[in-house]
Amino acid sequence: MAREKGMGNLQREKSGRWTMRVGINGKRYSRSTRTTDREKAERMLQRFLAPFGLGEHRLPLAEVWREYVKSPYRNDLAKATLDSKRAVWMHFARWMEENHLEVGDLAGVTADAIAEYLACVRAEVCATTYNNRVCVLREIFHVLAKKAGLEDDPWEGVKLRPDDSHSRRELTMDELRRLLEAAKKVKVECEGEQRNCSSEWHKLILIGIYTGLRLGDCCRLDWSQINLAEEVIQLVPTKTKRHANGRPVTIPVHPALGAALLEREAKVEGGCGQNCSTVFAGPVLPGIAAMYRGARWQVSQQLKRIFKAANITTSVRIEGRRNLTPEATFHSLRHTFVSFAANAGVSLHIVQSIVGHESTAMTRHYYHENINALKSAVSAIPTL
Repeated sequence: MAREKGMGNLQREKSGRWTMRVGINGKRYSRSTRTTDREKAERMLQRFLAPFGLGEHRLPLAEVWREYVKSPYRNDLAKATLDSKRAVWMHFARWMEENHLEVGDLAGVTADAIAEYLACVRAEVCATTYNNRVCVLREIFHVLAKKAGLEDDPWEGVKLRPDDSHSRRELTMDELRRLLEAAKKVKVECEGEQRNCSSEWHKLILIGIYTGLRLGDCCRLDWSQINLAEEVIQLVPTKTKRHANGRPVTIPVHPALGAALLEREAKVEGGCGQNCSTVFAGPVLPGIAAMYRGARWQVSQQLKRIFKAANITTSVRIEGRRNLTPEATFHSLRHTFVSFAANAGVSLHIVQSIVGHESTAMTRHYYHENINALKSAVSAIPTL
């Protein structure tokens, strides 16, 4: 497999040949192997490193991820989790090559280099992302410690940062009304559609408000997942579908949402009336579904335009962070759904079941208390 850009001591050139890039004692070496064979290039690299005491008893940074995946000492992880950890390692390895090319193997990574890397990360990401990178990299080092010949743990003493996450906020009733009006008026095109399809964006917002589904599930919602006879939506959310125990959710169709969905023009031939659960077929929002499949970023871009037209600020600047932090996005509709249901007196266990959370603790994270509901609860206590 071709080497990932920025990983380790071998670099694949446009010609397909491998070039050795090594840093030893402050000096940088770049030598072409004149071969397109990866294994042959690895052997040449080992022979080049041997006189410097950096032979096969070391674990090159280029081989770290491959060895981690093969290691019997790591936990058995889902593919999505493994891909996420790989991205963390790739980021660290690229940084090492750009800033410490003299370090060619895992045992050569010092505590000072790690502190320097974490200082850069701290300035770019929130505490949650920072802590995730620390935990992933620390685990990789620990799993491969014996194979890499690590004598000391360079991660010893590294502390996690206190949580400073900034949750998406819920939207007010006035903001929801403005958002729906903006979705009707703003001129946005759907993928593969020449006509203006603002009605689809209006329905997308309605689906988010009345189901609490994530953006991807709303965009891909299919008529096969909607039982019109029972007036429910049943599907396995994409996020939980990745896991073996992914459970389906059942969401009652709100009357306002049902009325909007039934406005669709294209009916399946031989429709069987109001009591039939298969009156429609295919994606509920065909234009948006096609756009989401082809280029998801375009969906987010169009939604930003709608939020802007509704005069809703989507991101804020937080002191200490380099980039703007999202505050009101499509995901805010999920927060709004949970808050409205909880403030209306619906049990958190019921809300948890509808939105597909694994625990009520996660549901509480989405639950923003209504001050009037809190006042009513306190005033209900009898005066002594």
